[in-house]
Amino acid sequence: MVAKELEELILTREAKIAIIGLGYVGLPLAMEFCTAGYNVVGFDTDKQRVEALREGKSCVLDVPSEIVAVAVREGRFKAFTEFDHLQDVDAVSICVPTLLRKIKTRMYPNYLLLPETNSKNTSTGR
Repeated sequence: MVAKELEELILTREAKIAIIGLGYVGLPLAMEFCTAGYNVVGFDTDKQRVEALREGKSCVLDVPSEIVAVAVREGRFKAFTEFDHLQDVDAVSICVPTLLRKIKTRMYPNYLLLPETNSKNTSTGR
């Protein structure tokens, strides 16, 4: 996809957005996109969080459950634990912790570091 095509998808609200990490940064961002008229797919490794979001229940204090419920009901927001749906999106925002633990190991999941994990789930030209 070339920049002009992506720009057109964004301007017409037809761009499909992916948010990786549905915590205190990712979920509010996802809901802002939904409220603005975009379709959003969210990914998180926490199965309970994803299940709650699928039921329209927020897991973040700053995001009322009613906003999540409306986005789910309207079909604008879908949450997943697997990355199979990543290949259908036009833009990705990664919202995972970047801090290091005291023992200097990463707090974010290693799957984000592996090109082969991400490349099999993305489309050519995206």
